[in-house]
Amino acid sequence: MQLNVEQRKLVQSKPAGHSLIRGVAGSGKTTVAVNRIPFLLENYCLDKDDKVLMVTYNKSLISYIKYVYDKVQKDREYEIISLFEIDNNKLEIKNIDALMYRYFMEYCKSNNLQLVVESNRAAISNRIVKAIFDAKKYYADVKILEQGNVNFILEEIGWIKACRYLNVEEYQNADRIGRMSNQIVEGPQKLQKNSRTRSAIFKVMELYDFSMRASKKVDFNDVSLMALEQVRKRPIKKYTHIICDESQDFTRVQLEFIYALANNKNYSSTMFVSDNAQGIYPQSWMVKGRSFSSVGFDVKGRSNSLAKNYRTTTQIAEAAYSLLEKDPLITEDENYVKPSLLDKQGVYPVFKMFENKSMEASYVSKLINKLSKEYKYGDIAVIARTNGQIKEFSTYLETAKIPFKLMTNQDGYEFGDEKVKILTMHSIKGLEFKVVIMIGLNSRSIPLKINAMDDEGSSETRERKLMYVGMTRATERLYLTADGTPSKFISDINSKFLKHHENTLISHFYSCAQENFSFVEKLADVYSSEEKVRQWIINELKETYKYPEKLLDVEYQVNSFSKIGYVDVVVSTYKNNTKRPYIFIEVKRQGSGLLTCLEQLKSYISTSPTCKYGIATDGVDLLFINRELEVIEDIPSFKSSMLPSSLENYCYVDLKNSDNYKFMRDYNNISELIFENDQVSELKDMKKLKVYSGIAAGDPILLNSTTDEEFYIPELWTQRNSINYMVKVKGDSMINANINDGDLVVIRQQNTANNYEIVAVDLDGNTTLKRFVTMGDTVLLMPENSNYEPINVTETQMSILGVAVGVVKNINM
Repeated sequence: MQLNVEQRKLVQSKPAGHSLIRGVAGSGKTTVAVNRIPFLLENYCLDKDDKVLMVTYNKSLISYIKYVYDKVQKDREYEIISLFEIDNNKLEIKNIDALMYRYFMEYCKSNNLQLVVESNRAAISNRIVKAIFDAKKYYADVKILEQGNVNFILEEIGWIKACRYLNVEEYQNADRIGRMSNQIVEGPQKLQKNSRTRSAIFKVMELYDFSMRASKKVDFNDVSLMALEQVRKRPIKKYTHIICDESQDFTRVQLEFIYALANNKNYSSTMFVSDNAQGIYPQSWMVKGRSFSSVGFDVKGRSNSLAKNYRTTTQIAEAAYSLLEKDPLITEDENYVKPSLLDKQGVYPVFKMFENKSMEASYVSKLINKLSKEYKYGDIAVIARTNGQIKEFSTYLETAKIPFKLMTNQDGYEFGDEKVKILTMHSIKGLEFKVVIMIGLNSRSIPLKINAMDDEGSSETRERKLMYVGMTRATERLYLTADGTPSKFISDINSKFLKHHENTLISHFYSCAQENFSFVEKLADVYSSEEKVRQWIINELKETYKYPEKLLDVEYQVNSFSKIGYVDVVVSTYKNNTKRPYIFIEVKRQGSGLLTCLEQLKSYISTSPTCKYGIATDGVDLLFINRELEVIEDIPSFKSSMLPSSLENYCYVDLKNSDNYKFMRDYNNISELIFENDQVSELKDMKKLKVYSGIAAGDPILLNSTTDEEFYIPELWTQRNSINYMVKVKGDSMINANINDGDLVVIRQQNTANNYEIVAVDLDGNTTLKRFVTMGDTVLLMPENSNYEPINVTETQMSILGVAVGVVKNINM
């Protein structure tokens, strides 16, 4: 498990009291935390009573951390043997609820109590209903005391206890973030400070607690309060070092409980690992405006941030961050860490919408079977918003005979087996999988508003964070599906970061502003639903596929046997300076289906001898077909050869001395170049280079072993007797070195490089283009774009494929 310089510095930092690591999803926060365990055990646990505790919020994270820690231990077997053997008996990895339950049992024993924890929500709700009825005797004027508000009041009581407001005065003066405390709304929804409404709720809590105690029962919040009281009086054991993962989710009571567990030695430490963008629980203490000092921890001057996402690809990260950026409650939080993109190229997330759950499940089952040829089943996770959704979906996988593990609290959590994991968005928090499939993203399920009286803004923010958590669990592939009307969060994701299919460039449907419509003078009804779909596809042809508008048209007339038809959109190209139809596109209103659309498209293509491709879409489904009417994955992007002239204009940039050479090439005779003085090159002076597709000027991607084309350049532009080839650049991480997306970079094949040369590098079978910088045993692969972070590797983790010597730019584009 390789750590970068920044992470290793945090792992090996000297313990110094309380500290905080804030980091974005995928920044390696948990990796740092787990790797710090052996460092502390080896160097700062030398006394017999020294112990290390790693505590988490989620139960699912416990199994995962133990799984990761075992891998760390195995990695250490290959490192230099320490003077001191690590004693794992001094280590405990626990979830906070399990720790507190142990102290609750001690509390009962110490006070000679026999209390039962009530876990049946219906039974608890019934007691709340009775307490509401009894409280009305004292607060008949308070409108909130109605049976229909039982869930709202129950959650409010949970919040009061989680914040340890043990008397009504504390509750009356508390800032209530996330409930209608400062908004002017109708009815009983206001929870203003020092109000009879708050007094009434506190009275309901007192009556409810009295009823529970009379039956010798407690709820989970009572368990926490009793555990805190017990640990403060009589701790069973204390810990020299405590690492608290996902600390943004902990309640005040839980944080104070952790404080009471800490040993007070001059080398003791308590490290909190946090990401407020992933704070998804309403009872969390560390919300906007609160600090660790409010619960006794002083992290001032000992706070570090990890802003680089090492987990996900650039494309997944862009989609996830665009979702967060729509909510100022997240981005304007003082504890928010703005993510930095790490250049790690992959494929964009795919979004698919279906009429019903059965169709959705059929697609996902087929998708998993397809993915299983490339990934292990254990690398795939299917997640949803609710337990009901994942339980229902598991029946579909069972029917499809796909091996799976339903990861609920009852079924336990397992890692390392070869089964698809099915779990909720809450349960996947802190975990990662190569492939994540998020199902059921419909408007009914997310954002899920449990209580109608919740502050809509705060509730939606938590749900947005939850969606973000799910998206950022994927390291390589992310799929989003919805049955019925999609969640509003789908439209909040920047549409250019969501694709219809993995291997297509076209983005998920979005609405175009009417003032930006194309071919308005030819449109019969600019307000029609069908027109919205047509304008989307036209915009994609121009912006994504780079077709100039002069090659596009609408309502193109064709003679279909004895009838005249009109193609919705046509893309034309020129051959021998004659304009000919190249792509036909038929559109229908959104969600209307492709049956008639596809048949119409096929008939039009059959009557046009020059049309090579077709697209049928209703904005939801999308199909590409070729001349033979076979389904294909995509259409070609624009090339300058599609324009009337056969001449292409290029510029060669020598990277060593920055000299520029402009030239033209006839694509019908690629071995001949024409220079600015009208001098024509001779074949004997030319060098033929193979052109490979796909090198990342950004994150590493696979270099295609097949060549797309050949390109001739003057031999004097290359070193004598050198072996050269060209690669087509994907990405924008080298733009400040004048290397742009789509450029052809000339590579001189060699396995060494000088400092600061631009190199093509192999990283675990993937290739990337970066500036080569050595720093001792460390190699920095530096981007030339401030939006991207350097890739930090050792010399053994990479191999140089060659050095960039020049760039060929198509200046027709």
